[in-house]
Amino acid sequence: MVKINLKKLISKKNVASVVSGAIGALDESVTIRDAKDVILVGSDTQLVSPKYPIEAGEEVIGWVTGASRVVFLAKMLSYMANSELEKKTLAIDTLNKYEEINFLYEFASKISTCKGIQSVTELVISETKKLIDATNVSVMLLNEETGALEPIAAPGAEPNQKTVMRPGEGIAGHVLASGKAEIVNDVLSDSRYIQSGEKVVRSLICAPLTIGNETIGVIKISNAYPVNYTAEDLKLFAALTTQAAAAIKNALLYEQLKDYSHTLEIKVAERTLELKKAMQELHRHATLDGLTQVANRRQFDSYLSQQWEKLAEEGLPLSLILCDVDYFKRYNDNYGHQAGDDCLRQIAQAISGAVKNPAYLVARYGGEEFAVIMPNTSAKGAIHVAEAIKIELGWLKIHHVQSNVSEYVTLSMGVSSTIPTHSVSPSAIIAITDAALYEAKNQGRDRIIVKIWHSEYYQGNPC
Repeated sequence: MVKINLKKLISKKNVASVVSGAIGALDESVTIRDAKDVILVGSDTQLVSPKYPIEAGEEVIGWVTGASRVVFLAKMLSYMANSELEKKTLAIDTLNKYEEINFLYEFASKISTCKGIQSVTELVISETKKLIDATNVSVMLLNEETGALEPIAAPGAEPNQKTVMRPGEGIAGHVLASGKAEIVNDVLSDSRYIQSGEKVVRSLICAPLTIGNETIGVIKISNAYPVNYTAEDLKLFAALTTQAAAAIKNALLYEQLKDYSHTLEIKVAERTLELKKAMQELHRHATLDGLTQVANRRQFDSYLSQQWEKLAEEGLPLSLILCDVDYFKRYNDNYGHQAGDDCLRQIAQAISGAVKNPAYLVARYGGEEFAVIMPNTSAKGAIHVAEAIKIELGWLKIHHVQSNVSEYVTLSMGVSSTIPTHSVSPSAIIAITDAALYEAKNQGRDRIIVKIWHSEYYQGNPC
């Protein structure tokens, strides 16, 4: 039985890289154990956390322990383990098939010019008579529909020789049922023998036509005179019948291999698609804020750095908005944290609704703070977006009786814009925008303060 070793699997360079990236994206403590509870990744600090199985086929080969989001890592490792299992199984199957095909090669070359079962039968009969003393050779194939053995007539055979025989009936029927070859040197002393219209018989060898665990018929050689067939005769005959069976089924075998290969390709494609979807889902959970479903701080930092480098190369502007919910602590204290969470969700939706450009990124910057990164956007465009956010939030009319500036929830917003340069880090625009936000709060909140600056002259003083 093929088994997958989890330790070996995750030590593979490509798998280790994916696992490392996934754990990094989750940004939380994760432990991976094998089926014997041996820690392969992480530490034993996760013993009380939920654990999720890593499965290969029907076997659990390990566990991923951590917060609920790590279930996607467990699924991803399961997909990888099952893919490895299928590859190993295919390799073993292919090797077995190759050895079988190679064994049949010589006989297959002889029957390459044969057309149909009749031609194969004629070749088998002529080759058998060259090897073993025989008056008659008959090939009987199992009819799957009727369950009976039906002889294939040899050249010159009489019509009455085509006698149907049931499994377990006569010596041939017993050989079919048992799957074991037999020598009967005196048929007259064997109660199983049935005279079935064939010529006089005194001695015979009967062997099954077997491929793997499937018996497709029997071959019988007989002699009209008493013959002392030996174990060596039986060995030669059994080898020939093995090749004969393979010859009969050869075309079908190749067709089965082709179908198997095609089916496997479909399965691999399906697994690949499932893995891709799992990775996308994992990435989505790793980059979104769980409460508001906008980008999280990690994604904010990554996108800002990416756009900063890109726009520095292109010499195009980058603008940033930082928003802070006015008197949000009072809102939580008055309405409760559940209402506070719902309020943040509505604000995130309002900001997302106001931001129309697909290149812009709306993120939860932290706590009750939100941010909007606006590539290739001037200060004028950024102010327009900030005003649109203010209008969108105003339409919601979220009551806030503890606010000093309005009966509804409002935002203080800091806006800044610059053309990035490689000599200044993206943290500079955050500092400038944060200073603008601080000024908006100091001036009474519920307002927009804009700071336009030139990054090439930035000396570390955000103001």
